[in-house]
Amino acid sequence: MSNETDKLSPQQSLELITGMINEAKGNVRNNSFYYLLWGWVLVAAHLGSFTLNEIDFPYPYAVWLIIIPAWIASFVHGSRQAKKQLRTVTHLERVNISLWSGFGVLAVVIPFFGSFINYQINPIILLVGSLVTVISGIILKYRPLVIGGALIFACGLVSFFLSSQQQSLIAALAIAVGYLVPGYLLKAQK
Repeated sequence: MSNETDKLSPQQSLELITGMINEAKGNVRNNSFYYLLWGWVLVAAHLGSFTLNEIDFPYPYAVWLIIIPAWIASFVHGSRQAKKQLRTVTHLERVNISLWSGFGVLAVVIPFFGSFINYQINPIILLVGSLVTVISGIILKYRPLVIGGALIFACGLVSFFLSSQQQSLIAALAIAVGYLVPGYLLKAQK
C-alpha cells in the first residue's frame, strides 16, 4: 500500500475512533449475562445465609458454595463468547475484565482473613464491589451501573452498623439494585 492510501482525513479518523469506542461499549454491554448471573447467585446466597441462620442450621455459610457453579458458568460463557466472536479484545474490555478479576480475587481472599475483622466481611466486600461497579459504569458510560454502584456503597457503609443477619439482607438488596436492575436494563438494550 502506498502512504497516500494509508492516510485518513481528520473526519475519517474521528469516525474510526468513534466506531471503535462504540464497538467496545457494545461488546462490554453484551456482558449483561454476568451482572444477571452474579446478581441472582449473590442475592440467593445472602438470602439463603439469612434463612439458614434464622432456622439455626449449623452451617449457614454452606449456601455460599453456589458460587462455585457460577464461576464455572462464567468461565464457560466467556470461553464460548470468545470463540464465537473471534475478534480482538479492546482495551476497555481488558480493563473491565482485569477490574472484575481483581475483585473476584479480593472476594475470595477477604473471607479467609475474616477473623481479623471480626468476620465483618459484608461491608468490606460491598464497598470494594461498589468501586468496581462504578468504574465499570464509567467505562461503559452507563449511568444505571454508576448509580447501582453508589447504592451498593451506601449499603456497605450502613452494614457496618448492622448485625451479621441484617448485613445479609441489606447485601441482598444492594446486589439486586446494583447488579440486577442494571443487568436487565443492559439486556434490554441489546
